[in-house]
Amino acid sequence: MSMLLRPYKPSDATAITSWIKDEFHLRQWSADRFPNYPVSPNDMNLYYREFIDGKNSVALTLCDDNEVVGYITLRIPGDDLSERRLGFVIVDDSKRRKGLGKTLVKMAVDYAFRELGASKVSLGVFENNHSAIHCYTAAGFHRVSVPKRESYECLGEKWECIEMKRYSWGTIRLIKPNEIPLLTDFLYEAIYQPGDYPKVPRTVLQEPMVWAYVDNFGSLSDDVCHIAIVDDLIVGAIWSRLGCSYGKLDDSTPELAISLYPQYRGRGIGNQLLSCHLAHLKEKGYKQITLSVDKTNYAVKMYVKAGFNNIMDREHDYLMIYDFAK
Repeated sequence: MSMLLRPYKPSDATAITSWIKDEFHLRQWSADRFPNYPVSPNDMNLYYREFIDGKNSVALTLCDDNEVVGYITLRIPGDDLSERRLGFVIVDDSKRRKGLGKTLVKMAVDYAFRELGASKVSLGVFENNHSAIHCYTAAGFHRVSVPKRESYECLGEKWECIEMKRYSWGTIRLIKPNEIPLLTDFLYEAIYQPGDYPKVPRTVLQEPMVWAYVDNFGSLSDDVCHIAIVDDLIVGAIWSRLGCSYGKLDDSTPELAISLYPQYRGRGIGNQLLSCHLAHLKEKGYKQITLSVDKTNYAVKMYVKAGFNNIMDREHDYLMIYDFAK
């Protein structure tokens, strides 16, 4: 195979529209953008001429040699010129289950980063589109938390979207069992140590209230951890387990911990880890999550911005809570 991602041509519409076999799949692909099924090549080209300007939005066709096998769009979703949003992702239905969708998405993301100068790529996918969610996850996207989920009326039902993102710096994913020992390092990095103070000895990890955050992690179903990967290196982690230590509220509320290696701080990775982890826990049905943070820690601002509220002002730290129902 010789894959090429090139600008869309109106003549591509004949092949692309032939892949949409029923209205259910039309709605999964385009929501309410096309009012009627079936969609004709002319319908697609009319939409292209109205909404794809070649600057703020581009349409791309994937070709295998000279055969049209995929289609995707990228657009600037708002005022943030560093973001591009994927849309209208579709591949030849006769060539599915061969990794073609993953190839298309990865090539489009690379194009957004390399040619368009984007630092992040986002997308919305209907939660009933399981194959697409799997494809995007395989291509390095992860779910993120948003204030309000996008939804559409489709076929007499309300379809809700899952928001996903990928960043130019690397990827976020769930930790693997063989990587769990790394949490010992990240637990040490999670201890707030101002730069003008001597570092505490690593023996502090042996204290029961500290070690509780990682003790036999992964053995319980409520143990959840996401990691940040840059250039194939694990550089940060965020994890939670049922209330275990300084941030414990009750036996049914998970407690959060997060840390990055020092050289990767200040790059927005912590915010993105937090958003991903919160989205995951909300999807799993948790009602709330807590954390303990030193009052002088600059991370307090990050937690407040993310939606955490201070519920207890203690001598040295705040007990904060995030309500998933809000």
